[in-house]
Amino acid sequence: MKRNFNRIRTIVYALGFLMLWSSCTKYENPPAVYEDYEQAGNQEVKRKVLFISIDGAVGQEIKKKLPPNLTNLLKTSKYTFNSLADENTSDASSWMSMMSGVSFSNHGIVDESYIPKPDVNHPHEDPAGYPSMLFRMATIAPSIKTAVVSRSIALNDKLLVSADETYDENTDEGIKNKVLDLFEKKNHDVMIVQFKSVLDAGKESGFSVENAAYTDALNKVDGYVGNILDGLKARKNYASEDWLVIVTSNHGGIGTSYGGKSDQERNTFAIFANPSFKEAELTGKAMNYVRLWGYDGNGTMPLGVRAVSDNLGNSSDYDLATTKELTISARLRFNLNNTIISSTLTPNSYTYWYSSFFGKDSNTSTATPGWNYYTFGNDLEVHVSDGAKVATCRFPKINGEWYTMTTVITAIAPDKVNIKVFNNGTLAQESTTEGMNINNIKTNDPLIFGYRPAISYDLVDFDASEVQIFNKAYKQEEIRDFTCFSGDLRESPYGANLKGLWKMGSTSSGEIQNEVSGKSKMQLSGAFSSRSVSEVKPCELGANAVFVQNLDFYTQIFYWMELQTQKDWKIEGQVFLNKYEIEFLKP
Repeated sequence: MKRNFNRIRTIVYALGFLMLWSSCTKYENPPAVYEDYEQAGNQEVKRKVLFISIDGAVGQEIKKKLPPNLTNLLKTSKYTFNSLADENTSDASSWMSMMSGVSFSNHGIVDESYIPKPDVNHPHEDPAGYPSMLFRMATIAPSIKTAVVSRSIALNDKLLVSADETYDENTDEGIKNKVLDLFEKKNHDVMIVQFKSVLDAGKESGFSVENAAYTDALNKVDGYVGNILDGLKARKNYASEDWLVIVTSNHGGIGTSYGGKSDQERNTFAIFANPSFKEAELTGKAMNYVRLWGYDGNGTMPLGVRAVSDNLGNSSDYDLATTKELTISARLRFNLNNTIISSTLTPNSYTYWYSSFFGKDSNTSTATPGWNYYTFGNDLEVHVSDGAKVATCRFPKINGEWYTMTTVITAIAPDKVNIKVFNNGTLAQESTTEGMNINNIKTNDPLIFGYRPAISYDLVDFDASEVQIFNKAYKQEEIRDFTCFSGDLRESPYGANLKGLWKMGSTSSGEIQNEVSGKSKMQLSGAFSSRSVSEVKPCELGANAVFVQNLDFYTQIFYWMELQTQKDWKIEGQVFLNKYEIEFLKP
């Protein structure tokens, strides 16, 4: 069935729908930033996008028996079978993540009404609304013509209502036929296509190529994809068009179900194809992280998100009095301090004052033994206290980007503490303090990542990943080595001294597992969420070290169409096709 909207009616409808989301939200209309380029003979070349979702295709499963048309497509593509759907793998939520570029923890979509549910902690506030990429295109670049051909009426009439034309069909074969018809009769610039028979087969027989029905459905859809690709190349204007073809899945499945956050339910695949692309498998790994933020909770300031360790009787593993040597490493990204609630002292900046944000002690006062990291304007300090005297080391904080901060604390004598801090493997600062009582640098306090009630004088707001604690003082070359180690750190030469490894991927209840057996796990509190991003290390990861999430399709499509996303849209996806511009940019 065809649903043909003119542009004005579509935008009015979409704006009315968005008012259901947030009566206070306004969207800018920034100018479009895109242009065509010319081939020899001054023939204008138009960039276009074909986005195909084979719903329910599990990446690692289809890789085992990859059918011929998808196999052939790899020859001119950047691809992966390890891409990741969002943590909520329901149909509506996963499509919302793909089309909005925003994770479930923010968009909150749980059903095909595509209306976010109110925050249970703030039931009287309007939930935030995140429009689809097609709404953004209609707003900033109305000359771009868009179409959707899907098996879902709700997808067409609600989430993707801003398309110039939408069509819903009852079968995947109908989807294929409609797309071929549009190639012949229309001239759309962006097309969104949905196949569902693989999903249906997975629900009936299981999401595995060991099940004949699942494999048969995959092969049939692969045939439809091949027909579509042939039809694309047969377009009368194909020679003057530059198509980015994306083939992916909205989510995977396990057994005969999906909707949860297991690896197989989240495992998808992603193919980004263009005739100019050289074949390359994207090899990036996922890096989990948690955003930790908050104040002390006094007055009107709310408590935020933090993580506190349990106590398994091994707290001495992290005490200098016991170990005499500690190496503490974490990947961090400090956020602008107005993104949740503004700083009380220096708003709209990366400047934080007088707050402990990571350590093993209950306070920052001299009388409290232990160690902690402490904010000091645009710097950080390491504090090590024996209860009577404090050893400190102040060093610069890197703002707004991921980096690895490593601290080495060593008792170089019974009364002397040496502290070295390395940013991305380079020594940032060193200090030595005498007159310390090493045997008193111990505490039964838990490890805490994030704010400390009563001693967080200003906002802390940072992302944390890959936290590691060793009971040995490592040298600079060793720090660089284990920071860039690509395997299981527990099985590396550093594994024997590894006493804490928190990858910061939390369970739904907020538990962060310590990967070192028998050692303290962490428990998150507050409105937490664990997210993923392409792994960031201060070392060479290879040209194709890209990890793909379903949040990244939005940004790739906008990049290809030479449209700019706006900061206040709060898009979470990354752009990575620009890494390969030498292959496809025309002179």
